[in-house]
Amino acid sequence: MIQLRARAADGATLDHLVYANRPGEPFRYYPDRFILEATMPSLSGAGTSAQVVLKVPQGWYVLDYGPPLFQGQRRWWIWPSGQPPSALYAELTVTLRVQRRAIARGRLGLPIWIMGYHRFVPEQHRLPWANTLADLGEIEPSHQQFTQTFRFCLFPWAFFRGLYRDTVGIRQRGTQVIGGLCTGLSRLALARALEASPLPEGTLLEQVIVLHGRQLTDRALLAGAPWFFFPSPRRAYFRFMQDVLQRRESDLCFDINVPVPWRRDVIQALLGQGHTVVPYAFQQQRPDHAAVWVFDPNAPDRASETVLSIDLRRNRYAYPPLITPNDRVTIVAVRLPHYLRGRTAVLASLANMVLYGPRWPIVMFTGSVLALTAYVWRRRATAR
Repeated sequence: MIQLRARAADGATLDHLVYANRPGEPFRYYPDRFILEATMPSLSGAGTSAQVVLKVPQGWYVLDYGPPLFQGQRRWWIWPSGQPPSALYAELTVTLRVQRRAIARGRLGLPIWIMGYHRFVPEQHRLPWANTLADLGEIEPSHQQFTQTFRFCLFPWAFFRGLYRDTVGIRQRGTQVIGGLCTGLSRLALARALEASPLPEGTLLEQVIVLHGRQLTDRALLAGAPWFFFPSPRRAYFRFMQDVLQRRESDLCFDINVPVPWRRDVIQALLGQGHTVVPYAFQQQRPDHAAVWVFDPNAPDRASETVLSIDLRRNRYAYPPLITPNDRVTIVAVRLPHYLRGRTAVLASLANMVLYGPRWPIVMFTGSVLALTAYVWRRRATAR
């Protein structure tokens, strides 16, 4: 058996590597190089036929570290390079061969911690308000903002007075605060950080109101449908992680506390809950768990404390105190362009007629469909 040990440049034992970056900058390994020591059994009489073979992950660089300290020991400088393997540990293997036959082998699994940041920096890119009544005051959307939000919808006056008004705005009702603009605050802050376009026209607050209303557009709803009907917080995390690893930025927002579709109260939950945050950093130290730091417009000054904890094995997540791991909720991760460019709201305005419209059109429509079905069935039966 060959004994392997990793050491830092200063001689301290190395028990893991870190693959990390600073906001918007390239990733690198910490430390950027280390020493691998291999202690092997002595082979008297083997002569020059003994061969030591070192295998490292693809793309890593290796250089012999001077002569051995004593017989049976070898040392190498190793420079890690490239993205870490999905298993989050690097396997180093040393094999001792005599006349092409392996007679001893040693393996060292070196854990790799991943920590990533993208260009969004909460302290720098946050908007000047929190998503509270104290900061925003009471907000009622105007018809001008409605026309900036949507280019086309069905029954616009009914849509404006119904689903749109209940979705957009913040109001005081007795001792209770109803509504909020978390989606608009989150997406506008992210758009400004990424210098994305086209942004809506108007003041900063008017842009927030327009982007908040864009969650009702066909493009945003269709982009979110796969996340809703096939819920997976794990998939949302990996999408964000790959964005940051490959591009060092992400145009994703996380809509959290979204009910899973098989809940009995799914319609009421969709209308009454849900919250939007901006993921900006992540950390993963083991394959079954990850942490994502988010900018929460409800608590913009506490970004370092607002963390999503994701159980990758069970495909669940927690965001205390709002969400526990046992809540039947998921994450919807829609990209920013769907909010910046989507302008039609056919689906939402149809839903508005079902949820807010008079009941007699629904009854008449359903009765007409049933009557037509019965007529067609009778004609076919008579023809036979």
